[in-house]
Amino acid sequence: MNRRNLLIAGGVLLAVLAIGGLLFWNYFQSLIALKPLTISYATIQTQMPDGAACAGGNDESTGVAKEILNLESDYIYVAGGANPMPDDTWVNYRFGLPLLKNSTRNLLFNGSCFFRSPDAAPDCAGDACFSIAEIVGYTWLNLTQVVGQSCFPDASGCSGDVVNPGYVSINTIAKCHRMTYDGPVIYELADDKGNRFVMHATATGSPDLNATLPDGWTLTERTIEEPLVLLPFGGGDDCYYNVVRDNLVQSYHQYQYADDTYPAA
Repeated sequence: MNRRNLLIAGGVLLAVLAIGGLLFWNYFQSLIALKPLTISYATIQTQMPDGAACAGGNDESTGVAKEILNLESDYIYVAGGANPMPDDTWVNYRFGLPLLKNSTRNLLFNGSCFFRSPDAAPDCAGDACFSIAEIVGYTWLNLTQVVGQSCFPDASGCSGDVVNPGYVSINTIAKCHRMTYDGPVIYELADDKGNRFVMHATATGSPDLNATLPDGWTLTERTIEEPLVLLPFGGGDDCYYNVVRDNLVQSYHQYQYADDTYPAA
């Protein structure tokens, strides 16, 4: 092959690589883009059905959550079932797209009862309420589905797991989950409108009150006199939570709303 043909072949190869890289970048950006919230729900608590079972057969917190997000389906899975990923495998395991490893989070609540997967029928019973998927050779419980995302005070401060100082990310999720905080101490996030959130997980295992929050927001340590029990919102068969994350990778579940619907009418 002469020099001219070599240059042409090289140019074609570079063009193919550039196009492939651009297509992959566009695909990646579409996966991590904020998902607009298209639903609204009543901010009244949803009660657990009588006789509902808890995933795993207990009402205890696992201590550490090992979760993966499917960026195409927006389902979030937690290690569970007959063959969950071991802790030592989880630490260094790398998932390929569209799977994304959620940041390892140390849980702060004491009681946990997950009573229905988001793709299970509302009138399910027993094992039919829990969906198990096999992913990368291990079993995972379908825990929740992301139904909308936002960033406050504006969209520029959030990208994937990263939340800039002065911002919070807000994920609205479908999750049928009861959580109990025994106390005596909880860590409460609040805005200036009457919305309240309780910290449920940290990346380090130690809550940090020095998060840089949006104007008007506060994070305080609060003593409770009796257990705080969280149930999802929506009423009837609906199970929704707002999950907030700060710039220190601390996460919170909303448990008090300022309005009768979310988003506010």
